Amino acid sequence: MSDDVKRTGGCLCGAVRYETVGPTNFGVIHCHCHSCRKNNGGPMVTLAGFNADQVTFSGQERKIYTSSPGVGRAFCGNCGTPLTWEGAAGEDTPIVEMHISTFDKPDDLVPTAHAFEPERISWFDVADNLPRYEGFASDSALLRHGPVTEGLPSD
Repeated sequence: MSDDVKRTGGCLCGAVRYETVGPTNFGVIHCHCHSCRKNNGGPMVTLAGFNADQVTFSGQERKIYTSSPGVGRAFCGNCGTPLTWEGAAGEDTPIVEMHISTFDKPDDLVPTAHAFEPERISWFDVADNLPRYEGFASDSALLRHGPVTEGLPSD
């Protein structure tokens, strides 16, 4: 994909809009961590990661909740749509991970891995063959490829 690709998105009510420019420097991942699940209200969340300077916001100012030291989670103050996970990667490079469901064309962002697999809700798994990591894919152990074979509810 071109380095100057632009993607747009926003919240449910349209009050907060954003644009990303360039590739997803931190990939597109399914995150199973407890805090992402709590923030999103689902069994996992799928995020596309960008350097902070690749993202611009417009419309109403987003609200940011500090969920842990150095981590902010942005949302729309009108409709409550979760928009981002914001923090630092590696050498304090500021990053913004966008909830892919808020992109206007989320089909363009294909997941490449699962993060924080040990925190997965035991009855939930995704039937793909993507790698599952203990933590962030960039700096943790690979646990396996594909879903678990035991422990899921039967049909």
